[in-house]
Amino acid sequence: MRAVRVVPNPARRHSSGMAHGAGRPPPIDMLFYAPDNHCRMKQVKPRHPAAFNVGLLKRKLDELYRTYDRSFLNSDPLLFPHRYADARDAEVVAFLASALAYGSVVTIKKDVERVLAVLGPRPHDAVLSRDPEALLAELAGFKHRFTTARHLTWLLHVIKQGLAEFGSLEKLFLAGYRPDAPNTKEALTAFVEQLVGYAPSPVYPGPRAVRSDGALFLLPSPKTGAACKRLNLFLRWVVRRDDDLDLGLWKSVSPSKLVIPLDTHVARISRAIGLTTRRSSDWKAAEDITNTLSALDPADPLKYDFAITRLGILGDCVADARNSKCDDCALADICVRVREP
Repeated sequence: MRAVRVVPNPARRHSSGMAHGAGRPPPIDMLFYAPDNHCRMKQVKPRHPAAFNVGLLKRKLDELYRTYDRSFLNSDPLLFPHRYADARDAEVVAFLASALAYGSVVTIKKDVERVLAVLGPRPHDAVLSRDPEALLAELAGFKHRFTTARHLTWLLHVIKQGLAEFGSLEKLFLAGYRPDAPNTKEALTAFVEQLVGYAPSPVYPGPRAVRSDGALFLLPSPKTGAACKRLNLFLRWVVRRDDDLDLGLWKSVSPSKLVIPLDTHVARISRAIGLTTRRSSDWKAAEDITNTLSALDPADPLKYDFAITRLGILGDCVADARNSKCDDCALADICVRVREP
């Protein structure tokens, strides 16, 4: 395997000696410079993760992980389930907050707050006891981008049926979980199918109406190839437990089986630092990024997700590098965004 020249600046050079993985394309030799606040974006040939110096990659991501810790929790909807001491409430709120975790953080927080105000201080009990038609009336006028009051009421209604049958969302998930599976794809598919299979009445007259109205956006399935960012986000929140950031509510699921919640920020930054060469932001790309991160921390590959996402959410790394804060970024030395005269 040829060495890959990774040149963050003319004064420092790094060589890669990471072995080429089975079934992966060979690494690509390339030379690049880390951008600054005034550089222009230039299309570059993507580099395969195997081309990376894995030690350098881990050091830089560990630095980023230490930078964006729990003190940044207010910039994430994860702050909502952290409010609840009862694990049953935290689980339900985590599911609802993650389902609405698309769009701007300001809008997400505002709309989640409204839903929690309707459910009251004990969200778990409210979901189990409230009549769906009454909930629909109380949520009248609710709109989170293209999620409507009826969509959300349907989601609450199927959660209610899942809780009534299994006792918790964790037990529902575990019904399809195999510890020897490579990741959570199979279990997540079964989890979604179980929820979608519950009776939609009285919110909708039948399954066809659920589909035609667009409510299934709230419960995508990995079997379609979708990245399922929000469901994987929920799983990260309730499964990870080695720091005080995520909730660690589910003890029977291994953090090593999680798949990264792939959104636009994670996808862009992952390509820029060589975690994947896939151009589509789909389930396969999420698996590819997760597999690369597993080489850095096999027991907890998603430990870096919150920190990577902060770069995009806080505006430190945006699509136009001229508006990014590249000089101050822990990942600048490993970023493939290049200078252009």
